Amino acid sequence: WTGIASTSYNNVLNWADGQVPSAGDNIIINTGATYYPVIVSNDTIGSIVIASGTTLGLGGDTLTINGEIGGSGTLTSTAASSLILNGATGTINFTSGGNTIQNLTLNTGASATLGTQTLIASDINAGTVTIGNGATLNTGGNLVLLSDSLGTASIAQLQGTLSGNVTVQRYISAKTARVFTMVGSPVTESIQNAWQQQVYITGVGSGGAVCSTPNSNGFDVTQTNTPSMYTYDSVQVSGSRWISVPNTSSNLTPGVGYKMNIRGDRNLGSCVNELSSNSPAPPTAVTLSATGTVDTGNVVVALHDPLTHLYSLVANPYPSTMSFTNLYLENEGNINYNMWTFSPFGNGNYTTFSGGIVTNAASGYGGLGASPDNIASGQAFFVQAANPIATSASITFQESDKVNQVLPNTQYFGAAINKLLRVGLKTSTNSNLDEIVVRFKANGSPAYNPKVDAASLNAGSQVLVALKANNKVAIATYPDDTNADTALLGVSSTSIGTFRLVFSDYAGIDASRSITLIDNFLGTTQDVRANQVYDFNVTSNTASQGNNRFVVVFGTENPLPVSFTNVTATKNNTGVAVNWSVANQLNIANYEVERSTDGSTFTSIATTKATIASSYSVEDKNIPTTANTLYYRIKSIGDDGSFKYSNVASLKLSINNYQLSIFPNPVQDKLNITIGGATNGTYAVRILTVAGKEIMNRGGVAANGNTIKLDASNLAGGVYMLELTDASGNKQLEKFVKD
Repeated sequence: WTGIASTSYNNVLNWADGQVPSAGDNIIINTGATYYPVIVSNDTIGSIVIASGTTLGLGGDTLTINGEIGGSGTLTSTAASSLILNGATGTINFTSGGNTIQNLTLNTGASATLGTQTLIASDINAGTVTIGNGATLNTGGNLVLLSDSLGTASIAQLQGTLSGNVTVQRYISAKTARVFTMVGSPVTESIQNAWQQQVYITGVGSGGAVCSTPNSNGFDVTQTNTPSMYTYDSVQVSGSRWISVPNTSSNLTPGVGYKMNIRGDRNLGSCVNELSSNSPAPPTAVTLSATGTVDTGNVVVALHDPLTHLYSLVANPYPSTMSFTNLYLENEGNINYNMWTFSPFGNGNYTTFSGGIVTNAASGYGGLGASPDNIASGQAFFVQAANPIATSASITFQESDKVNQVLPNTQYFGAAINKLLRVGLKTSTNSNLDEIVVRFKANGSPAYNPKVDAASLNAGSQVLVALKANNKVAIATYPDDTNADTALLGVSSTSIGTFRLVFSDYAGIDASRSITLIDNFLGTTQDVRANQVYDFNVTSNTASQGNNRFVVVFGTENPLPVSFTNVTATKNNTGVAVNWSVANQLNIANYEVERSTDGSTFTSIATTKATIASSYSVEDKNIPTTANTLYYRIKSIGDDGSFKYSNVASLKLSINNYQLSIFPNPVQDKLNITIGGATNGTYAVRILTVAGKEIMNRGGVAANGNTIKLDASNLAGGVYMLELTDASGNKQLEKFVKD
């Protein structure tokens, strides 16, 4: 590497021999270069020497090293980068501040030492350390497994050797009130040097002072010294079996479960609030951290004497998601196929798992989500001893209990704060058919991005997708900001019938942000927060399914006080008249009219100044010639720049430039049909229920000018679709309600 032109690894001008290295070539990065290389694609090299004072940047991709690693220079990484060592040996040094990677993999024969701190990424695609058969990783005390609200890094099933201390984090969500959390530690370290560094841990002891000096047992002091950390002890045959830990100098033990009152982050919160307030604020989020040697291989945990008590509180001893089913199959003689977990986000009841069936599961576990027997890193749970068994029975955790599963949320450690909306397509009896997720992250985009959007591969009889342009996705990721977002949903069915959309898991979306479902086929809207179930019919009408029926609009997080009471779009002779009515206008500067041709991407077409009027109108004279349906929404902009969106009004366009309207709507006895832009002529008229059943079918119905009048007195009350076909075969549809 000479680095005379740029940081580009793939620029021939930056290499002494004028060639970009081929896969497996040996690389030398010497000092004195103007630029040092950054890899921006997946690359494989042989050996590498990174001289002191130089760097090799991993620009979000994977670097594979087959040979020796030399020199005291450093790697600079991002959370999206990964490093694979194939038989490589040497010391890995990362640059401080650029030392987070997604995956670290040592394949057969590799042997490496971490010379500097190395962070394994958390997030939704949480990172993994993999040590293959015959490989060796010496952490040097520098390996850190990160944990946050979206995911927790892990160590996969070990086939090689791991030595040295590891720092293991466990993110604990914020809570709406103080509720106990059941936790465990994958490493051995004193409570004092581990979790007490992040949270206040209280208990009985003498001396000490509140917010100052711990008592004789090392606990943080309160006025009552009520314990906040317990183990579960079956010896207590009467009263509570929850026993306070004796002191904070005792060790956390992998495999042992603890119950903790986690008050919040002691380093960010108020000590007075957390320790001495009579009405403390709800606990804030905090990340527990413990450093020590990770248990590898088998971990044996003693069970209580089943003659005294059948239940024992144990914990996942590994920094990895594990399967209770795997644990049970390996210990079938000692425990039953039953497990109990506890979610502080629930209503105080336990989640119960037995033989593959689960009750009271946290949202996202079971069904189409994570397996209900998945146990997170740091999670404690109850097991039931098989009876009779020997009084000295134990269970053995094994590496094979680990599973490669990123869990959907942190609800077994606190409140759900994932910013997402889960939408299920179900039968009318709530049988699952398909499911999609719309989520919000900093790296999200309105456009399709395969790095954060997951394509839908489903091709069943009933399919639900989110749509980004022409891309059908099962998980759609939008920006996590205060702007309004619109998610277009596509639904398909090979048969007509009644189905429903079921909305859930939206607790992490700010409560002031509206979530509205728009049914373009029926022209209706529904407040998702107020009603999480929407029943609909797929009929013989092709417009009752497809990519244009449903839209979900997420409102701004800081709504203005203005209320939109009505938004309409009506075709006229010169364009489209967009009208809206408002109430409670306060500090509004302007209204912007935005238009979309797909219901997802909107652009501003007009701006009008806010006045004291209660209704406004703008005419759209530049209608896109290729559009079949237009969507309009109004953006109210406050004097301070804050804004709020209205619901979306849709307008179906016809290829022969006439537009239907029905009045009055709801209809009483007479059905008056106005055909915009047409005069006289005859039409075929059909009236159908929303389920597709034909109620009326008449041909040769004459229009008087641009109006058709029909007797509707015999129609039962309900919602109907009017289908009008002209002499050229062009069809128009319009919904109406019969009182």
